[in-house]
Amino acid sequence: MERKSVIRRLGYLSAAPRASTRPDAEAGGPRSHMLGVMRAFAALQWQVHPFIVGDRVPRSWVTKGSERAVTAGFVRTLGSDLIRLYMSNLNARRASQELAQKVDLVYERRAALQSLGWIFKQHGIPWILETNSPLFYETKAERKNVVLSDLQRQLEIQAYRECDLLVCVTQALKEIIIREAEISPEKVIVLPNGVDTSVFDSKGRHPKRIFDNFTIGFVGNLYPWQGLDDLLEVLNDLQTDGFDLSLVVVGDGQMRQEWESKARSLGLSNRVEFVGQVAWDEVPDYIAGFDLGYSGHVKMQIGAMYHSPLKIYEYMAMGKPVLASAFEDAKFTLRDGETGFLFPSGDKQALKLALVRAYESRVALPNMGELARQEILTYHSWTARVRTLIETVEQIFRDREQ
Repeated sequence: MERKSVIRRLGYLSAAPRASTRPDAEAGGPRSHMLGVMRAFAALQWQVHPFIVGDRVPRSWVTKGSERAVTAGFVRTLGSDLIRLYMSNLNARRASQELAQKVDLVYERRAALQSLGWIFKQHGIPWILETNSPLFYETKAERKNVVLSDLQRQLEIQAYRECDLLVCVTQALKEIIIREAEISPEKVIVLPNGVDTSVFDSKGRHPKRIFDNFTIGFVGNLYPWQGLDDLLEVLNDLQTDGFDLSLVVVGDGQMRQEWESKARSLGLSNRVEFVGQVAWDEVPDYIAGFDLGYSGHVKMQIGAMYHSPLKIYEYMAMGKPVLASAFEDAKFTLRDGETGFLFPSGDKQALKLALVRAYESRVALPNMGELARQEILTYHSWTARVRTLIETVEQIFRDREQ
């Protein structure tokens, strides 16, 4: 078989019931990521055959409130775990029946308690597995949305060991996985997140501007590691110092109620707007209404920050400078003082100084934003990311032919 026919047919797999490409999916990050990767493969002349469980389950499983339903008490969470386990083997066999004769390679987005790619490997089809976090840790310690955590760890590490190639979004994540799963570094590549530059483009957008004054904006799930509590305290300090600033938070999650209460207790109700979840195709309009994007991740309980925040790429693609904690991905993507403003994570005084720098540079921010978009177009689109991945995939096939 000629290599050209071999490497141009991709099966894209996702077993997670809540990860969906539907426009009203509550989990916006996975939606953006899945669509970005699939469209990039298609743009590079691959045939893409998806098997996305979240697109096949009842709509109520993926829309607003679905995460809260999964985590509403021990019994509900345990029930969700058991459903995942039952669906895993069932969907693996369905995926194989549908796609095994149509694809020469599968690319799977890792899901809690579930894998689909193993069955393709049994048929001699290479299995690439992508992981965005050590779910065995994050689902237990941070999200608290899995009860069967020991089994989750066992199944996840087994998948890391069995896949042909493992894609991690940061070097920090790669190091964690290598240590915990005891796998060879040679089978793991680091491929940061990217962005669909045709979707996240300010041209033709209608900015949703909530405040008239200088506006910092945040888009994402409201998890504890997002660092919004620090930003609220800094905004309170700067308001006392006479700075005219506002904050718009687009997204929902477990910390929303606590952070809304904190904003009220600090007297920021007229300066902070929690918009809640919005349709994915409206997100660029909200970003267009920001003056500055915020990505303030803090270290997680595991002692590291291993995420590759999609929001950084989306802000930049929309022509917005970014105020970001100086973790691996931010330092890789942003140039301090040119396309954004970096500060040490968890250092509120440094965050305050960085925000003051941004405020005092507000006349220059549009030009910084233009430069940020050019950086994204040149280096950080999903197409650029997938092109790098394809080089590794081609090597896999060359090795198999020898």
